[in-house]
Amino acid sequence: MNDDTAIIVFALVIFAVTLAAARIPFIIGREKHRDLHRLITFSAGVMVGVLFLMLLPEALERSWDNGVSEDTMAVAMLCGFLLLFVADFLVKKYLMKEDACEETEHDITSLSAFIGLAIHSFFDGLALAAAFIAGEDVGIMVLIALCLHKSVVVFSLSSTMLMSHSHNRAWLYLVAFSAISPLAAIVSYFAMDTGGLETAGIALCFSVGIFAFVTMCDMIPEAFRHEKRDNTQMLIFLIGIAICFAVALVSESLMGGVDI
Repeated sequence: MNDDTAIIVFALVIFAVTLAAARIPFIIGREKHRDLHRLITFSAGVMVGVLFLMLLPEALERSWDNGVSEDTMAVAMLCGFLLLFVADFLVKKYLMKEDACEETEHDITSLSAFIGLAIHSFFDGLALAAAFIAGEDVGIMVLIALCLHKSVVVFSLSSTMLMSHSHNRAWLYLVAFSAISPLAAIVSYFAMDTGGLETAGIALCFSVGIFAFVTMCDMIPEAFRHEKRDNTQMLIFLIGIAICFAVALVSESLMGGVDI
């Protein structure tokens, strides 16, 4: 399977997983989503591992190999972080409601939730494309983390949509939402792939900034936001990191992959 086919398969996988998770509240009811919170904790650990053990080293290595200066790398990472930070700030400032239901994933009502999470989904797709350019092993780990994360997010979004819309209208919103990350991944991949190795290195650095924001400012706070924190929660988080560490080691020894 060549690279072009692989990224399309990756996109179809994340679309199918997201759509399946969106369908669950239609069947079992919204109260069941509490049992899925540990998936956020695990995926947060995976994303931390991907960020520091896989994506960052690969971005630096590829940039150095193609003559990208340290200043350019730093600016690209900063731009990635700031772009998502500003987008998140504007969404929360103008779209969030203080009295929104606390049980929803991002404490915002249905249409606001759709718009805000759609922005995040677009950047998730870009990050998946950049990770795939770094190598299929990196891309697979990012795909797993995003599938887990988006499953929980879209579950809550689906629950919120059902409170405000008919089943048919809510389902149309959710199908559109599920398609955002896959389409962004495919378009971003081909855009970066035609831009040359130097552009790919800069894109990876840009993606590191995006990952830093999503991981540190979104996924980790969400994973540990509850007042009751137990050792199991921390263990699940560390297992996610350990899995990434093991994958990075195996990739380096067997395929000459990511340096750690």
